[in-house]
Amino acid sequence: MTVALLAALALGAAYGLVGVAVAAVALASRTLHLAVGAVLVAGVLIYVHLTAVGAAPLLAAGIAVAAGATVSALLEPLVLRPLGQSRRDEARGDDVALRWLVALAVVAAVLDAVTARTLGTRHFRPRPLVGALGDAAAGPGALLVPAAAGLVLAVGLAAVLRGTRFGRRVPLVGAAPLAAALGGISPRRVRAGALALTGAAAVVAGLLLAPVTAVGTAQTGGLTVRGVAAAAVLGIAGPARAVAGGLLLGAAESAGQSLWPAAGGTVAVAAVIVAVLVGPARRVTRRGDRPW
Repeated sequence: MTVALLAALALGAAYGLVGVAVAAVALASRTLHLAVGAVLVAGVLIYVHLTAVGAAPLLAAGIAVAAGATVSALLEPLVLRPLGQSRRDEARGDDVALRWLVALAVVAAVLDAVTARTLGTRHFRPRPLVGALGDAAAGPGALLVPAAAGLVLAVGLAAVLRGTRFGRRVPLVGAAPLAAALGGISPRRVRAGALALTGAAAVVAGLLLAPVTAVGTAQTGGLTVRGVAAAAVLGIAGPARAVAGGLLLGAAESAGQSLWPAAGGTVAVAAVIVAVLVGPARRVTRRGDRPW
């Protein structure tokens, strides 16, 4: 029972961490970071390769997180800016957001293919944090660190986004980019910052997920769905809901996996998402920061 609870908490905290950052991107750009799963997997595989050649785990983790943040931040000048560079396009949020959504889906497919061709061709252990945290099969102790660390990071990131100047600028840029620009706020910098934050958070979450579940190119789509769903399942109304959404998905996945090891986790997550989509919780809560 203790192992199951810790596994659910570790999964939920990691999903919540990604969800908080994805929610920031959604509020800043009125679109969803569909490449978050590909960035997560690429960062984890960078960590695995570096540790395989003898790099210290903390150094490898730092390089992987920096790589994830950089790749994700570059999506603003390379993808978002060319597709919404005029002032008129910035004001037409729905059209720009749709173009960005499609473009990010294409980027996700390309990045996943490149990762599979380069970082995913050699065979390493699929759980890169096992060596640093201990064998997950040994009991609850090996799950306590990722569960506690993930929860602290998710809640901490949510608090930072709610209480900092950058966090307050995020919904303003998404709701009124022209007004924000007239007020001296750079929408492009805020979007790039939100994207960088998402990339870093995704890689950290991937490293925390590794003792609990497999992380690789085969899981890119599922991890993307879980990260985006954590941000949206309770309504994209702020970081606190993303943390709660992640914990809900983690609990559902852990329970489903215990009942049906083959595919119960995926079915349970899908059931939660469908239930929310058809229920009253699908409404986006308005608290002054409507995401799109």
